[in-house]
Amino acid sequence: MDARRFGTLANAVHIVLGLGCILAFAISLWGGEVTMVGFPVLFLLAAILNFFTAHTRFRKDIRGRNLRLAGIRHVVWGIVLLILCYVTIMCVW
Repeated sequence: MDARRFGTLANAVHIVLGLGCILAFAISLWGGEVTMVGFPVLFLLAAILNFFTAHTRFRKDIRGRNLRLAGIRHVVWGIVLLILCYVTIMCVW
């Protein structure tokens, strides 16, 4: 896939996952205990978004160190969000 198509795909994925995070946040805060399932979904979508952002950083990195460090930072945050997703799943169910 060329850089132009990947950039368009990356923008679309960021928009869809960002809107999904906002929707999961709104649903989880709207109701009571029934809608608490939205919290694990929120953390899972945020983790997927961080992993995808890390992938785009690694893909853009040719020789630069800054983008590689930014990609590693996104991977670490994605792992932290996956752990939070697991903890909230255990707490909700």
